[in-house]
Amino acid sequence: MQKRSYGKILSVNLKHNFKMPIVSALGVLILTLLLFNTTALQSKEAARPIEFLLCFTGVMLLVPVFYPEQDETIRDVIRSKKIDYTVVCIVRVLYSTAAMAALTAFMVLIMKWGECDVGMDHFWSGAADAWFLGAVGFTAAGLTNNITAGYMSTVLYYLANYGLRNELGPFYLFAMSYSGSSDTAGPKILGAVILMGVTLTLCRNRK
Repeated sequence: MQKRSYGKILSVNLKHNFKMPIVSALGVLILTLLLFNTTALQSKEAARPIEFLLCFTGVMLLVPVFYPEQDETIRDVIRSKKIDYTVVCIVRVLYSTAAMAALTAFMVLIMKWGECDVGMDHFWSGAADAWFLGAVGFTAAGLTNNITAGYMSTVLYYLANYGLRNELGPFYLFAMSYSGSSDTAGPKILGAVILMGVTLTLCRNRK
């Protein structure tokens, strides 16, 4: 019975709440391919399109997790159900994160076919950037109950990376383009998990 409920949550959300986020994320992917050269690049150069633009797939997919509940009527209906509201959000996060990882992997494969020097390091670095940047917006949107605040926070954080490389440390988004290393992927993923976990906990307790 519980599995059927989870399946229904997934089905309803994929049908009604996932179309615009995935279309927007695909738009980011297409824009990245149009604006950046993706053929015959060395490792550091190949990281640039992934870290400088593709990271916004995380924003497009994770910030809208709270969007349906911007309508108070929908929020009240969802929270009146037996299934915990947090579970609904977690389901959305899971399929959104899977889509984000798939788009990053697809980008890396395209660059590989274009004879770029790319590999799993580029995938992990790109996925970590997208996840962390998306988590920043997810947190802002969840805590303020305002999707616009979520998008604005990601833009501000992204712009901060152009002048605060040392201050941001392992959470610097362009690390692989600068150093050629994907060592910061782990801290970013951990940071994203913590941000999203804290946000979901606070949202669950908020009435």
